[in-house]
Amino acid sequence: MKKFDYNKIKNPVMKDKEVNLRDPACYLKDGIIYVFFTIHNLKDDTLCIGMTKTYNFIEFDEIRIISPIGYASPGNIIKVENKWFLCYQQYKEFPHYLCYSYTYDFENYSPPKKFFNTDKTNKWNEDERTIDPYIVENNGVYYCFYVGSNRWLKGNGYNMIGLAKSYDFKNWQDISKDNPIIGVNYNWEEPDGNENNCVIKVGEKWVMLYSASLTYQKIAYAESYDLLNWNKRCLCDVPIIKESELTFGAPFIIEGLSKNSEYYMIYMGVDKNHRTSFILLKSYDLIHWS
Repeated sequence: MKKFDYNKIKNPVMKDKEVNLRDPACYLKDGIIYVFFTIHNLKDDTLCIGMTKTYNFIEFDEIRIISPIGYASPGNIIKVENKWFLCYQQYKEFPHYLCYSYTYDFENYSPPKKFFNTDKTNKWNEDERTIDPYIVENNGVYYCFYVGSNRWLKGNGYNMIGLAKSYDFKNWQDISKDNPIIGVNYNWEEPDGNENNCVIKVGEKWVMLYSASLTYQKIAYAESYDLLNWNKRCLCDVPIIKESELTFGAPFIIEGLSKNSEYYMIYMGVDKNHRTSFILLKSYDLIHWS
């Protein structure tokens, strides 16, 4: 078994000749790194969710498709009782909504099940569609970050990040009905807003990395002590390589990969030909990456 050694990897760690791989998410279990992602078939413009596994980000198993056509953007894996849930979005028919599949063994996955969308009581998600879920647990309560918008098929407007919570992982309450928790406040979030967030606990605070701007996408850093109120700090310092020279985003922090003080982030780069790759970087503060 070849174990993970960051000094031995070569970026980009994943790229496919035929399709675009997007929106990476990882889960580490028993020394195996399970990698989930969107497969964008460039020939027929369809989307589905794929997965592979690796020990070291050098050698990978063959890619498997684990969802029907029309599903995308895996957020993260979270364990609830004796099952692991992968959250993602339905993206085939409007309105888009959040769903999940569960697994007992990381080999077999249940069919998609819808679990959340906003309703007309939400004042800012005018499009009444939700995408890009990411779920965390805190003190027995589950919190789902989601992306809503007021720009779908309009040519202007923003993607913004909201928050729902559940006490049983079945019934979800929108707790950001009046305003998004991540709106648009800085030039680097223009002209169309934010999406693709990842949230982890660091000491007493929570840290969010997210894709800032859709058109000029970069990775931004925010922090919170209650998951609802967020302080946007800055854009992350991320080196640009040829595979990310057009844009880069969809960050995901791989928890458990290191027992030391460093963090590892996998994210999506887009080159000048609009082809995508997955890149893996290291940081000690979640802001500066190398």
